[in-house]
Amino acid sequence: MNEEEHNQEKSAESTPQFESFSDAVRQGRDRAKSRAQEAAPKLKSLLAEVVYDVAYGAAYGTSFAGTFASEMVPGPVKRQVTKGAEAGKKAARRAKEKAQEAMKPKEPAAAEEGVIDIDAEPAGA
Repeated sequence: MNEEEHNQEKSAESTPQFESFSDAVRQGRDRAKSRAQEAAPKLKSLLAEVVYDVAYGAAYGTSFAGTFASEMVPGPVKRQVTKGAEAGKKAARRAKEKAQEAMKPKEPAAAEEGVIDIDAEPAGA
């Protein structure tokens, strides 16, 4: 037996033979399902670890940075920042109210209904 025949026999032995197309699909589905069920717990565990590490790191980093910055800033500066923030909120509320008032439709003039009074002079007069 030469090497080419040996390779063909080996290839034929390792390739599964199926009775029908539906048999091949069923076996493929079953094999994929079992492998997915084996891999799912490992993947789930890995994802849980990644989510935990990211959440922990984000919480630690933001808490540390906020606390460190808070401890470094003197008290009078903190109070002035708070006052400035409150003043900014008040100014924003006033601007919002003013904008809402400007957007309201105007009431028609007290003139007769259907009559429009135009206050204009003719050209050249």
